[in-house]
Amino acid sequence: SIGAIDNAIRKLKDKTYLPLATPISWGYTIKGFILRIDVSSSTQYPKIIKNAFINFGIDVKGEHYDYTKEIKDPFKHLEFNLVIEGKSRREKDHILSYHLDRHIQGGNDNGEVHPIYHFQMGGYKIDSYKGGGKNFGNQLILDNPRFMHYPMDFILGLDFAISNFNPLLWAKLKKDPFYLKVLRKSQERTLKPFVASLASHFDLHNIPNNWNTKQICPQII
Repeated sequence: SIGAIDNAIRKLKDKTYLPLATPISWGYTIKGFILRIDVSSSTQYPKIIKNAFINFGIDVKGEHYDYTKEIKDPFKHLEFNLVIEGKSRREKDHILSYHLDRHIQGGNDNGEVHPIYHFQMGGYKIDSYKGGGKNFGNQLILDNPRFMHYPMDFILGLDFAISNFNPLLWAKLKKDPFYLKVLRKSQERTLKPFVASLASHFDLHNIPNNWNTKQICPQII
C-alpha cells in the first residue's frame, strides 16, 4: 500500500509524465490499499462475518487549472473502487463492491441516466471475483441506480472509506491538524467546484462556471 502511494507521488512530481498527452496533464494510479474494517454492526448481514477488509484502488487523470478563479471539472478520468471482502466463521468468502466512476461521454447507449460522477454498488469487480465461489443468496444486484456524487481523489477517497467503515479511526484523525490540512486542500480542489457548479445553476454566486451542471445532475431543470 505504501509503495503504491510512493509511486503515485513520484508520478505527480515527474514533469515528463503526461498521461493525457497534454503539457498540463497529471495523474496517478494506486491499487491494493488495504484497510481493516469494523464488522460489529447490528445491521450487518450475514451475521456470521468475523473479519473483513477493504481493498481500495483509484486511477485518476486531470489537467492543471486555477481552481481559485474558475469552476471546472477537476478530472478527465476517474475510476475509484472499494471492494470489501469478508470471511465467515466457517471460512466462507463474502464480497461487496462499490465504485465511483467518471462517465465516458457518448458511452451511454441505453438511455439510462448517468451523472458524470456516480456511485454504484456491484459492477465488474463482483463478476471477476476470484474468491471461493459466487453465491449471492437472495440478493438482486442491478447495474443501476447511479447515485450522483462529488469526485474524489485518493485523499478524499481514503477519508470516505475510513469515515464509513472505521469510525473510531476517523474520530482520531479528525483531531490531527495535519490530516485536516491535507483533507481541506483536497476538498478545495475537488469538492468545491462540484458544489460551486450546483450553486451557480441557482445563481448563488457569479464565479465563471465552465462545468455544465446538467452533467453533474441530469435531472436538474
